[in-house]
Amino acid sequence: DTKGRMVDKNTNGVPDELEKYIDNSITNNNNNNVALSKNMIEQLINEGYIAAYFDKSNSQPTPASADNIGFVLNYLRNNPTASVEISGYADEVGDSAKNEKLASTRAENVKAILIKAGINPSRLNAKGAGIDNSVDKNSDYARRLVRKAVFKITN
Repeated sequence: DTKGRMVDKNTNGVPDELEKYIDNSITNNNNNNVALSKNMIEQLINEGYIAAYFDKSNSQPTPASADNIGFVLNYLRNNPTASVEISGYADEVGDSAKNEKLASTRAENVKAILIKAGINPSRLNAKGAGIDNSVDKNSDYARRLVRKAVFKITN
């Protein structure tokens, strides 16, 4: 909207723009003829190359993260026995207790997106992984990299 907030007209808790990006990325990924082995895909996911990112103090993924969430969604759809652990992180700026809660909420919101897309909740485990202080606290650009939710495939 005009105040920079994401719009959720259908009031399902997932911003409409994010839903649109996920739907588009699912369609595009299903029509993609690039062949990646299951092991390569799992490695990309497990090593954090596929992640959802968040704006400062925000618990909803950025619209740019929709492709990555769609990537994990496609993996789960194509591997019905696989499960995924979602770990949410926050940067180290601000109140520690609030950041810990924000990290947990981020993971839960990504989980909710996957559930809404049809993944059985029993295949998803969301947890707050806390504050990631691996980057320069004084660099806004670096802190953007640690406001994230990462995935780990479990079988």
